[in-house]
Formats: sequence, structure tokens, C-alpha cells
Amino acid sequence: MTASVRQATWILPLSILLLSLPVAGGAQSTFNAGGLGLVQDPLDARTRSLGGVGTGLPGWQMLLTDPAAAAGLDLPSIAGTFQPSTSQVEGNPEAGGTRFPAVGVSYPFGRHVFTAQFGSFLDQEWEVTAPREVELVDGPVTGLDRFESRGGVGQARVGWATRIGEQLAVGLNVGSLTGTVERSFTRELPEEEVGPEVEDYRVQGRWRAGGAIMAAGVEWDPSDLFRVGVAAEWVGDLTLSPTGGTAMEEKSYTMPLTLRGGGSFTLAPDLLLVLGVSRADWSGVDADLGGDMARDVAWSYGGGLEWGRATILGRDMPFRVGYRVQELPFHVQGEPAEERAFSGGLGVNLADTETMPVARLEFGVERGSREAGTFSEDFWRTTLSLRLAGG
Repeated sequence: MTASVRQATWILPLSILLLSLPVAGGAQSTFNAGGLGLVQDPLDARTRSLGGVGTGLPGWQMLLTDPAAAAGLDLPSIAGTFQPSTSQVEGNPEAGGTRFPAVGVSYPFGRHVFTAQFGSFLDQEWEVTAPREVELVDGPVTGLDRFESRGGVGQARVGWATRIGEQLAVGLNVGSLTGTVERSFTRELPEEEVGPEVEDYRVQGRWRAGGAIMAAGVEWDPSDLFRVGVAAEWVGDLTLSPTGGTAMEEKSYTMPLTLRGGGSFTLAPDLLLVLGVSRADWSGVDADLGGDMARDVAWSYGGGLEWGRATILGRDMPFRVGYRVQELPFHVQGEPAEERAFSGGLGVNLADTETMPVARLEFGVERGSREAGTFSEDFWRTTLSLRLAGG
């Protein structure tokens, strides 16, 4: 029995599909239990507010989804994003938590800008429980099986970006997947039926994530009213290496090649339209998970409007609204999953120079749902970003 339970920590997604009436508790999302977790794009508050369009946005900023976006940062800067969220499956308790999806620093040197960034990739925070009838010598008793996962897979990158003339910018990032994942299985039996001498059964493991990552991007400004951007992100195999005495072999999973494209268009003075699309090829990971666990290709579409005429105390305060549809790569209860969200937000320039804000605060909020067949959950996600720059 011990060997089979230990094996379940690796084939946990398959085990979870067999559980009846799963209940999420203290977790980011029940959808994390499928495949390798819930994909978490490393987006800041402005990008979230505008429907998750991660390329082709006007201005200059650090974005892991767009390596060329930092090319115009002519002052050293630091940026960080803070993101609390809650989710709820109908009839079950609300679950929530907080993450930091993007942190970075930039340093210009001549016409080149160098960056170091850390961002999210796969969220592994989840917990599911289910009653289980267990056969004992004295007869069957009803116990409680609890599967828990803590941690996640992130990415650390260093990058370079530069402008070529007035209309073109290019960028390149290289780095590594990082982070740790802890998983455990606990079977709890009622003390009043089995007696105090029978202890709960528990097995757990800990793994360290690794793998190479590389991304490149191009931004093109054919006019003052129009910008387009494209980016490609290649991720090598995700390697999970056991640590802390975990008696398991190292495992590897094929990660996707992701292509992104987006653009921003000035519709009227102070009114901006942004549109974007991404395509991630997850076909390789399905075989690694045992088949029929993941999409071959996951698409994402988003767009939004930014109105920049509003001010507060004499400072610009652009308002934003957006909408996003994202196909999640991993199936849930054997069904393909999808996320949809309406978003909104605003930004405040706290201090400016002639060419760029030196202190900027961004706020975004999303109301959305995730669905897989008849299973669904609703969520709220709030994102707060702060960027500071100086000489």
C-alpha cells in the first residue's frame, strides 16, 4: 500500500479525477489539480486591466511576455506586482491567496537596456478532499482522503533590449525555471470508530523545478498612432528533482512554445484600443501525463480600451476596461477547461520626467470564471503594480 500511495503523488492528477465531490479549501483554484497546475502569466496590473494583451502596448515597461518592451526605459528602474485573488466553486467555501507574479529591475547603458526579472509560470497551490470507504478487519469505515499541493514553478530571466532607429525595438531574455513543489496524501480515519491507537496515514514529497527558458520580441511603431509587437517564448523540459529525502525518480515534462502578438491603435485623442492573441503548443506534455490530460494547442484572446483624459490632483489617471478568453492547457475531470474574465483598472503617475514617469502606480481587477464541462468556479483577481525609476 505504501508503494502505491507514493506512486500516486506522481500520478496525482489521474487520482483526483476518480474522487467524488471534490472540495477546494485554502487553495488558489480547484483547476490547479489538473495536469501540472494552473498557468499564471507574469502580467502587471495595466496588462491585466486591458484584457491580458502582453505585447504591443504603448509606452515602455518591463514585461516578461514582451522582451522588447523595456527598450525605451532610459532610467534605472524597479517594478513589482502584488496579486491577491479568491475563487469559489458553487456550494463550497471560498478559497484565496496572494502571489507576486512579476518583479524586475532594469538598467540602461547607452542605447541598450539590461533587465533581471522573476515571474510566475505554473501555480501549484491546491487542496482537494473526498470521503472514502476503507475496509478494515472489523468492517468498513468512512475516512477522509486529503490531497494537498503547495508551491509552484516560476521563472528567473536576464534580458537585453535596444531601439533600432525611431520605429523598431528588439529584445532577448534567457533564464531558468525555478521553484519548489510539495505534495502530500493523508488518509484520516474517525477515532471514535477505529480507536486512538490507529494513526492517520500520511505520505509526502518535495521537488525542485528546473529547466531552460528563452524569449525574443520585436516592437514596431509605423506611426504615432499605431504599434504592433510579436514575441516567441521557448521553454525546455520542466524537470522536477526530488529533494529532502523524497524517494522518487526525477521526472521531466515537455513545455510549450508560445507565440504572442498584439497591437495598440489610437482611435481618438486619449482613446486607445489594444488587441492581442497567443498560441501555446502543449502537445508534448499530454504524453508525459499519460494521455488525454492536456490540449494540443491552447489559445488566448484579449482586448481592451484605455481612456487617458482623466486626471486627479493634476496628474494623469488613465481608465481601462478589457476582456479575455484563455484556453487552459490541462483537462479537469476529463474535460477541456477555459477561463473568461472581464477586467478594469486605472493608473496614476505619482511623479514624471519629460520622457517617462518615475513613480507610477497601477491597479486592476478581474471578475471571471473557469469552466470544464459541467464543472465551474468563479473568481476575483486584484492586481497592484508599482514602478519606481531614478538616476
